[in-house]
Amino acid sequence: MNLPISEIHSTDLTDSCPRRVLLRWEGKLLPHAPTALVRGMIAGASCQFMHEAGSWDDPDTAVAWGLSQTRKDLEEDRRDMTDSVTKNLDGILAEIRTVVEQYSLRFANLFSRTDFVGCETPCKMTIDGVDFASHTDLIVRDSGNAFGFGKDRLLIFDWKWRMDAPTKAYLARNMQFVMYWLMANQGTFLIEEWAGYRPIENATDAKLIWVHLPHLKPYGRKTIVKDDEGTEREFKKGDTRPTHSILRHTDYLPEHREDVVAAILKRVEMYRSGFFPANPDPIKCHLCEAESFCYRFDTSPLEGDRHG
Repeated sequence: MNLPISEIHSTDLTDSCPRRVLLRWEGKLLPHAPTALVRGMIAGASCQFMHEAGSWDDPDTAVAWGLSQTRKDLEEDRRDMTDSVTKNLDGILAEIRTVVEQYSLRFANLFSRTDFVGCETPCKMTIDGVDFASHTDLIVRDSGNAFGFGKDRLLIFDWKWRMDAPTKAYLARNMQFVMYWLMANQGTFLIEEWAGYRPIENATDAKLIWVHLPHLKPYGRKTIVKDDEGTEREFKKGDTRPTHSILRHTDYLPEHREDVVAAILKRVEMYRSGFFPANPDPIKCHLCEAESFCYRFDTSPLEGDRHG
């Protein structure tokens, strides 16, 4: 089967439901963007504004820009917000404002000691004749070792809004993070339009950092967890969460490359064979953008999950 796209995006590899990947390639998505997607888009764009504008003390302006940018992005995709999102937009924006304000309070000083490289930076690479593409949320060079991972180390941040925080094991096998690491090692980035796509120097030990945005909200109830010094202690309702619960990170080593590439190409071959199995989930399917076009309840064996 010839793939209906010219290049594979990192999200096509990380999607837990291959059936949704195919439907997305075929343009079979609901025209309305659900709450989870819109909230994540606005929050990410708001963080982007603060970094690009260098404006850390005006969360209202950041969120307003994030909303405007999200509407533009949805319009480009010929989509709009669901009625539920529109109805609850004020509450969604208030929640995002809290997160954006805390992002500034917690990390503005740290980022001031780094060198900004880019936000929403396009990147691409080719492996065994297969073209891959992605965008990185934020790249900085930690010239002041602000985050403690090493002076001048390249840090790639990924802003995420999902309810469950990732474990180290999850991050170690997260295909999107793996792709970012490979891109840093052997891919090219469009940091400046006039310069075109170029490799980033001294990026072989790039650090991948998942920013768990929901954890920027204070605790909603009393809880006992480890603080940033590793000591178990009680946090009260309204207390800010320890940094380690917000910034989740992992490392990939040069000796991992062969296994990483093999895992990526295995997924590509699955797609090329026309095998796009559904991954039914009683909650996720209900929220899925492709639900109306999916035949996930076709439980016939392999043939029922093949397209050719």
